[in-house]
Parts: sequence; structure tokens; C-alpha cells
Amino acid sequence: MAELLKYDAACRAVAEAKTIDEVSGWIDKAAAVREYGRRIKNRKLEIDAIEIRVRAKKRRGELLLEFKASGRLQEGRKKLSPADDSLPRITLEELEVSANESCEEQAIAKIEGDSFERLIARCRAYTEANPNRHAFDVLKPPPEGVPINGARTVMGSRVEPDDSLDYFPTPPWATRALMQHVLPGAGLAGKRFASAWEPACGEGHIAEVLAEYTDIMIASDIHDYGYGQVFDFLDSELPAEVAVDWIVTNPPFGKKTEAFVLRAIERAKVGVAMFVRMQWLETTGRYERVFSKTPPTIIAFFAERVPLCKGEWKPEGDTATAYIWLVWLKDKKPQPPFWIPPGCRAELEYPADVTRFTSRPVMTERREIRFSGGDLVDVLTGEILPAGGNA
Repeated sequence: MAELLKYDAACRAVAEAKTIDEVSGWIDKAAAVREYGRRIKNRKLEIDAIEIRVRAKKRRGELLLEFKASGRLQEGRKKLSPADDSLPRITLEELEVSANESCEEQAIAKIEGDSFERLIARCRAYTEANPNRHAFDVLKPPPEGVPINGARTVMGSRVEPDDSLDYFPTPPWATRALMQHVLPGAGLAGKRFASAWEPACGEGHIAEVLAEYTDIMIASDIHDYGYGQVFDFLDSELPAEVAVDWIVTNPPFGKKTEAFVLRAIERAKVGVAMFVRMQWLETTGRYERVFSKTPPTIIAFFAERVPLCKGEWKPEGDTATAYIWLVWLKDKKPQPPFWIPPGCRAELEYPADVTRFTSRPVMTERREIRFSGGDLVDVLTGEILPAGGNA
């Protein structure tokens, strides 16, 4: 990672990268350095890392376009003709690149050199002048002519992290449907969680609802959304003995979803619930790595669609995407598929939700509990709390 701290050398290395794996490594390292720079309040280091990551995305997009032009990249569900069968093919899944990442990065790669450099310079200057920004997007740069030091509220200038393009808050009624419809189907009706962890909490949309049903509620995210503890769920060195009963989250989309699921199953003492797109049930690789070894206890389909909107909850939103709850319960065999009945949106969306859950971050009504070494600590009282309990 020290090589990334040398800005000029890092830019050259990214431009000269020859493989997808090499560029993906730079993307991940730049994200880590950006977060490090933010935490130690080194703004130049943070912005250098943001820029290098955008350059790495452009380079990966260029390599994807080369694969595409040569006929080697298989995207989507395109059916190959017999003549194509002889070609060596590679999928986005094998490259560990999500469809959204591929689309974005190929679009960046098509920006010509001089235009790209001008966009980088404009985005960088705007980010430097606005301390609340922690990312920039060359596909949606600040308009030319907008005063860099113009008056803007913190709320208006908040931008989701550059590697968190998948931040789609979960409507509160969808989490209540898990608690009031899905889990009772597994024999957990009327039981509160002794402890639960939301490890990708964002601005608190799931965590605040879980707190209605949970004695000890911990919320964390790798990025600082102004809610919960800043904590890396995948890379944490949390002692193994610190284990909560339940882990419930809407995990990052793309290649991190699988890692979140496997880590959660490893750490939770009682159960895991994941809010995912229905298409996540597909692919041979995921079957072999996850479902064949640890099949979910419950697959719960929504009879009505759950509308997710990028970066915020819109009470009147709509969607064409289908989402499901996947639940793993320790020592319980898989059950038949479960349908969450229609009408939950009207039944479980409470009047106060519009005010609470459209706030940035969500208006909290829970006590703040954090990991501290090997303990769970009530931030207000300093009390050390037991993590365990019963379902």
C-alpha cells in the first residue's frame, strides 16, 4: 500500500496495468487509502486516493472494452451461436466485476484523454473546496460555472462514497415484514432478539427498525454515513468470542454480497437475515460456494415489490426489481419457500416513518452501543453489555 502513497508512481502504474486482477487490486487499495486518509484527516492523501481509484476504474473499463471487442467477454444472458462455442469466453462473474461496475467503467473508459483530464481536474478542485465531499464522479461532474466555494448545506453536499454506488436504503416496512411475517414462519413469533448487528447500516434504515424488536442493537458501516460505528465487517479483527445472536443487513451489491453472507453465517450465534435481489439466487458459482454448503433456512419472496432508491428512501417510490429475504437459522433445516403477503407496505409503514426515515441520517430512537476491544459498550453509560442471549 505504500506504493499508492506516491501519487505520480501510482498514476503511472495504473495506466500501465495489463490485467483485470492488477487493476482491481489498485481499485481496492485506493479505497483503503482513501478511508485511511479520511480517518487521519489528511485531505490531500484522501483526494489523491479518490483520483487514483477513478483512474483505475477507467483502466479496468478499457480492458473490459478490449475483451468485448475481441469477442472474449460474455455479458448478460446473450445466447451464443454454434460458431461462438469455439471462442475462449470469460464472464463478469469470473472477473469479479459486477454488471453495474462494468457499465460504469466502460462509460468512463470512453471519455477521451484530454476530456477525461479536464473532468478529473474539475472534480478534484470541487472536492478540495468542499470538505464534506469524499468522492467524485466524472460521469456526473459538478456543472461548469458553479462557484466552488458556494454556500451549500452539509445535507445538500453529502455524496455517497465512490465505491458505494450500491447504497440503496431499505424501506422500513420491508424490515418489519421480516420480523412480523417471515420469522414467525420459522417459529420465532413474539420473540425479541437478545442482540443484533447491522454491519452495513448506511444511514440507519434497517437498524432503527430492528431496534424496535431487539434488546441490544449494534450498527456499523465501513463508511461514515453519520450513523453507527465506522467498522469494516469483512476485515475486522473482532475477537471470535464477541458474537451477537443475529446479523441482519442489506449487504453491498456485487462481489461483496457473498463475502458478507459467509462472514455473517460464521459470526452469528442464532441466525442471519439478508435482504438481496432475487437474482442473487442464480449462478453456478454461487450455488457451489454458498447454497450447496449452507442453504438458507427460509427464502421469503415479497408478493408486492419493495422500491429502493439510490441514496435515500422515497416513500412513494416504485421499482421493477424483485427483492427477497434470505434467512439462515443455526441447526434448522431448509423450509419450503415463503411468500410475504401483499399489503405489508400499507400495514407496516407507520405515520412517523416519513419524518424519521427521510432524515439524513435517520432520526434515532435507540441507545448507541459499540464494539470496544472484546466488549459491547453502551456509549452513554459506559456499561459493558453481554452480547449473547436466546433467539
